[in-house]
Amino acid sequence: MIRLIEVTQDDIDNGKPGECNSCAIALALRREYKTDRVDVGIDDYSLPYLMVNTNPFEIKTKWKDLNIVWESDVLDFIDCFDNQDNMYYPNPKPFTLEIVEWYKIK
Repeated sequence: MIRLIEVTQDDIDNGKPGECNSCAIALALRREYKTDRVDVGIDDYSLPYLMVNTNPFEIKTKWKDLNIVWESDVLDFIDCFDNQDNMYYPNPKPFTLEIVEWYKIK
């Protein structure tokens, strides 16, 4: 099942950069799924991941041009959010996260 998660300006304002379970995306997941058991991060292959109650979700990614480089709006958001005090990064903006649920969340 595909679910749309709104990451709001309130999530951005109240989230903690660099914190896997209290960043802006984690706050949006907590709100949507009514749980504190969330994990958001970047794996060993530099791809973003999301987990709720130990269930992983698929995040849609896209190819950038024809070179074999993954570009992900979620990864870009995480970079901007975690580095928002750095003047060389743009400010993170609210967005709608599209995820694919493979598991029934309890």
